[in-house]
Amino acid sequence: MNSKILNSIYYGELKPWLITFDNERGLKETIRAVSKMPFASISDYENRLKVLLQQLPSLQHSFSALQLQILQPLHYSTSLPEPSTLPQHFFKAIIEAEKIRYYNETLANPFIKDNALDVPYQIGEKSLKGIAILANELNNELALKEFEANDLSYFSLLYLRNSLIELYFSIQESFKEHLSDVYENIDDFYLYKMDDDTDKIVLKQLSIGSTNFPSQIKHSTEKQKLSFGWKHNSISSLEGLFNDLCIDYTFLIETNTPIDTLIILLTSKDIKPGEHLIYLGCPTTLFVFVMDNLSKHFQRLTPTNIVASKSFITKTNKEPIKADNYYKTSSKSKIKEETKEAILDLIQKYFP
Repeated sequence: MNSKILNSIYYGELKPWLITFDNERGLKETIRAVSKMPFASISDYENRLKVLLQQLPSLQHSFSALQLQILQPLHYSTSLPEPSTLPQHFFKAIIEAEKIRYYNETLANPFIKDNALDVPYQIGEKSLKGIAILANELNNELALKEFEANDLSYFSLLYLRNSLIELYFSIQESFKEHLSDVYENIDDFYLYKMDDDTDKIVLKQLSIGSTNFPSQIKHSTEKQKLSFGWKHNSISSLEGLFNDLCIDYTFLIETNTPIDTLIILLTSKDIKPGEHLIYLGCPTTLFVFVMDNLSKHFQRLTPTNIVASKSFITKTNKEPIKADNYYKTSSKSKIKEETKEAILDLIQKYFP
């Protein structure tokens, strides 16, 4: 369930480098009319889109009316470019209206009957996956091409990319308890979902009461417990894997850290930072490689949570691994190819 309107800005009828604006006066009247429309309900946003897309009937009819009592605001925001021309105002109005409409449509997905069973597919596969792919394509386009100042294509693609990332994190926040992959911050998202991080955005989580929406949404203020989110019931696969890693690569300093202690930490549902110290006997590069390739068997085995656990003591510095060290190591691994292949074979052996 992807947004046909947002996708069309890069793939379809709304490509800014193809669309023409011959009637400047009509465009100005349309933008002015939309700016005066209310935004108190989901139908208000649907009506905005109908006005903006009146010359594009296939997109105008690409969504169905939603019967919602409460309009849900996004959980996250980032900096967005300010429009300075009428066509830029046009694209901003479309993206803003569709962003809110699509977000609320996703939250009200009628095919989600059982969260544990339905969310991974309906949200993880049909929604978040498509958003991440489009955001990455836009990010690559912005990184590779040179645009002139005030260029409509640059403005539209930048506005869309940043809005998609807002959408991704907002949707993820609403369903995170039932998703198999959760990215705790923008660094994790860029590491796993984006090909290029030279223009990494700053993402802000909105606090209660910081929205301009008239309806009040209740959010849980209970602090979430730190956990890596082990997906399986049995721990025998972890025991076998780390036993082999310790034999072949001295993964742990076992006189300080028994394998059982590492497994207790990895499978804990409530990690207390620094409670269980894991003394690494291998280089940090090897540790990061193992964690990255083991992460699909956890919901939240991310660099952010690994660092937040304050549990993994590096071999060289004798202190908990830090974020900058983790990300630098992940992007510039010096492990030999044959070692990588051997480790991947071990992981495959215990997680076929």
